[in-house]
Amino acid sequence: MKFSTLALLSISAPLVSAALVVDVAADGKVELHKPIGEDGEGEYTASTKGCFDVIEAALPLVLDSISSVPMPSGGNPFVVADYGTADAGTSLGTMSKIVEAVRSRDPKIEIALQYEDQKDNEWKSVFNHALGHKTVTDAYGVELSSPYDPSNGVFVSATGIGFHSQAYPSSSVDFGMSYTAMHWLSRGPGGLVGRPGEMHAANCDLSSDSSCGAAEKEQAAKDFHNIITSRAAELKKGGRMVIVNFSKSPEGHYLGKTDVGVSMWDSFAHSWSRLHDEGLIDAEELTSISFPSYYRSIDEVKQGAEAVSGIKVVSVEEKVVKCPYREAWNSGSSKKAGRSAREHAEWYVPTTRTWSESTFKNALKADRTDKDEVLAKFWSNYVDLVEKDPSVHGMDYVHTYLVLEKDPSVHGMDYVHTYLVLEKDPSVHG
Repeated sequence: MKFSTLALLSISAPLVSAALVVDVAADGKVELHKPIGEDGEGEYTASTKGCFDVIEAALPLVLDSISSVPMPSGGNPFVVADYGTADAGTSLGTMSKIVEAVRSRDPKIEIALQYEDQKDNEWKSVFNHALGHKTVTDAYGVELSSPYDPSNGVFVSATGIGFHSQAYPSSSVDFGMSYTAMHWLSRGPGGLVGRPGEMHAANCDLSSDSSCGAAEKEQAAKDFHNIITSRAAELKKGGRMVIVNFSKSPEGHYLGKTDVGVSMWDSFAHSWSRLHDEGLIDAEELTSISFPSYYRSIDEVKQGAEAVSGIKVVSVEEKVVKCPYREAWNSGSSKKAGRSAREHAEWYVPTTRTWSESTFKNALKADRTDKDEVLAKFWSNYVDLVEKDPSVHGMDYVHTYLVLEKDPSVHGMDYVHTYLVLEKDPSVHG
């Protein structure tokens, strides 16, 4: 069967996906999330407008932290680290405001902006955005400029170490931040494979099986301890970090499933099942979706952070950011922009694709040569579904907003040694 990709190619950002190389553990289970799109194009930022609102909601916490941390002395730069930066576009506006806030405290201090993500990240896109080579526009069409300016003492660097381990030298970071990233696990347990329609550990509240999502929960607890321990090492005394991460609320709300509209996950299941109905995937592929991520509750976040020595929880709260695409349709602004229901669906669906496609792709058997075509049909199925009633489709964001501080009263471990040097007396004969 010939597949058409024209519908998706007409969306606001290019959707021609580069080949995805999937990391697999020794037991054959999926390890990591992979970005989509051609590196350098910045498709994540172009298609993920809701993240701008999520990051904007954290700005008061960020600026309060910048005003509170001790300023470096002795000519040392103020070091900012953005963990799990993706393509560095969505945090660009915040980076500029951080630079302004730091300079308001010390107009002459040098500032080092450090970007962190996994080694297979879209690094060309990171540098295109961070260095100002590619224009970034936020969710409201406002162009954002890069704060990078070496002539004014603002520098940019990056690392591909990954935030599950220590990425920077000990006591080197003044302020850290991470947005919508640390829910990804260091390895994929594959605990949802074989469970029709569940796909993600967050959906397990619908299951009577207590083992549903247990492997993901266990891995997430280990990962979060490593994440916070690593940040505790990297932060300077009195340094702060703001972590904005996907959460599951006490009401059972999480990404794409709140009390508004239909569940994004139900829409995923419907669109994937349609592939099976059409004979494009088999029964095994139908139930092989298992997202290598976990949405921690606010209690899991608070308790996990408090368990790490030397780290103080300054504040933690939960916030819901409504899907800007559904809001645009229901307010009439999408129609005013000239979008039909189909065109609106084609505009919205990529925001769900940017972070999920690698998992859907990995559910297909390894020897298939038509994976891209099958996935194009899957996303077209989702567009078909949204087109029927755009008013109920959206991806609301449910996050915890966590502020951490490295306790300035906790001292490092100084080593006191005697150093003994011996020499055999040359006047003594054997």
